[in-house]
Amino acid sequence: MLKPSDLTWDDVTRVGPGTLGGNYLRSFWWPVSLADEVRDIPVPVKILGEELVLFRDLSGHLCLLDGHCPHRRASLEYGRIEEQGIRCAYHGWYLDRQGRVLDRPAEPIKQTSQIRQPWYPVKELGGFMFAYMGPDKESPPPLPRYDVLVMDGYRIAERGDAEAGKAYNCNWLQGVENT
Repeated sequence: MLKPSDLTWDDVTRVGPGTLGGNYLRSFWWPVSLADEVRDIPVPVKILGEELVLFRDLSGHLCLLDGHCPHRRASLEYGRIEEQGIRCAYHGWYLDRQGRVLDRPAEPIKQTSQIRQPWYPVKELGGFMFAYMGPDKESPPPLPRYDVLVMDGYRIAERGDAEAGKAYNCNWLQGVENT
């Protein structure tokens, strides 16, 4: 396990997949959306150098997948949400909530076990959607139940707005080191 003291400033600010900082940060739960933003259409999410799509399938399960179809890299932001996942709007590939291909219209369904869309577990808590992007997706660590997320009472969760002066034009570390 990587320790924070093993990382340089440059390591920490480079957070894409396969980087030292990215691998370390993926071992934590991250807020990826406000809960009330996840309605009936997929929500694009950009975090830790990845473009993802967040949605609730028609069975009510939260899903977070790579934002592009594994077939022709079409954006799943425009996909159709279905019972067990999402169907790409381009050629109709149907992906379940863990990135497995369930259907490929006009193609034999053989050998799809080799095709797997990157996916991440998602949980809702305190008005936020949290994703775990680490290696143990099947049994991630527990989502921390911070008091401000679980206590009774009034709570406001809002997204930054560049026009209103509430957005941060900086890397992730500069934004969180002061909060």
